[in-house]
Formats: sequence, C-alpha cells, structure tokens
Amino acid sequence: MANRTTIEIYTRQKTFVHLLYGACRAHCRRCDTEVLLVHRESAARVFHLRPDQINQLIESELLHEITTDAGARLVCCNSLLTAVNSSEKEVQLKKS
Repeated sequence: MANRTTIEIYTRQKTFVHLLYGACRAHCRRCDTEVLLVHRESAARVFHLRPDQINQLIESELLHEITTDAGARLVCCNSLLTAVNSSEKEVQLKKS
C-alpha cells in the first residue's frame, strides 16, 4: 500500500472569490483612499448577509456608503471587510 501525505494549511484570513457585477473603484472619503465599491445587494450576497443587516451596518456607520452622481448607493468594500471581520471576532468570543 502506498503512503499518502496530507498537507493542511491554516490561515486566519478567509478569501472569497465571487463575480461582482456593477463593482467600481472610487475614492471613499471616510477611508481616504481609492476603494472597490459594490451595490448593497452584491455586498449582502457575497458576505451571506440579509439586506436589512446591510442597512443596519450603514445606519450604525460601520459601513461607508457612497452615492454616485447617478443616484446609485454603493458600499465601500474596505468598511465591509472590517465590519464582517469584527462581527466574526465577536461571535468567536461569545463561543469561548
């Protein structure tokens, strides 16, 4: 019987790859840098959140929302990643 070697790599960062329709790059005043912006629906779908959860995060100012000249309301991905990572840490602390 042949020997089998298994290599497992553990990281602290999750990487998700999804197609983001309607994503664009623009300057976020609150981050003070150029960021990727996505529609609220895309943000909810990618991070497995409900639309009302996205709205709550925007109202609590954890998410940065940018309104384009055309009236589209987009979410800053930097703030989205920060908010999701913060909430995951809170959940892990509660489980401990």
